[in-house]
Amino acid sequence: MTEPVFTLTVSPVRRWTGAVVTAGLGLLLIWVAAQRPPEAPWALAVLLGAGGLALWQGWRLLEAGNRAIHLTESALTDERGELLTSLDGIVRIERGIFAFKPSNGFVLVLNEPRPRSWVPGLWWQMGRKLGIGGTARAQDAKVLADMLETLLAQRDAA
Repeated sequence: MTEPVFTLTVSPVRRWTGAVVTAGLGLLLIWVAAQRPPEAPWALAVLLGAGGLALWQGWRLLEAGNRAIHLTESALTDERGELLTSLDGIVRIERGIFAFKPSNGFVLVLNEPRPRSWVPGLWWQMGRKLGIGGTARAQDAKVLADMLETLLAQRDAA
């Protein structure tokens, strides 16, 4: 494996804020279900299910904070070695104000669709789109996007 040119990590403040707010929502939903249970059983199930889902999501956000994205000269990989995409697989970068992208991040449009996958607050992949950002620092995500644009320009010039 080649040495990373740049590493994108999660901001600890955003990580904890997101996890606490999401888990707090889960606790609030469960508390509402316990204190004032709705008469309809389906409504109680929805409250408890949504509360449990929010607690699980808060935990996933907290866990995902230990992960990072590495840019090498040939690919974007996860800290665990999972290939997100090779540079040859990228068509373009979308980071405009109206682009469907993560907060403080950008979207890569890929040549071929890939299976859905997701690391909360760091990246998501759906079809031909790979979203990077969320709880990452805005400046770091901008630097990564700029470096990717430079590498793609070099690739296209060759």
